[in-house]
Amino acid sequence: MSNAQSNESLRELNAKLLAEIAELRKKFAEIKVKNDELKDKNTEIVASSDKIVELEAERTELKTRIAGLPRQAMEENPKSHCSVIDSSQKNNQDKSKTRSSTFSKLPEAK
Repeated sequence: MSNAQSNESLRELNAKLLAEIAELRKKFAEIKVKNDELKDKNTEIVASSDKIVELEAERTELKTRIAGLPRQAMEENPKSHCSVIDSSQKNNQDKSKTRSSTFSKLPEAK
């Protein structure tokens, strides 16, 4: 009879182990799905990082080009830069004269 009990106990143990294996396979499948999602996100992060590096390089290049523009304009035509400033100052003076002449034409307050 001990042989029959031994067989039965082995069958019970086998059933428990099969259930545990099934549960572990289920968990493994869930982990695999999560791992695949994380790999996709990692790929996106790497692509974003590459894009950031590219944009930073472009930004630096543009800043350098922008910084050189006033110098380049002065080298190309130094008098035009001065004339732009002179005409701007003249416009401001003209506006100031117009305002003062407008106020002088207003009737005095009683």
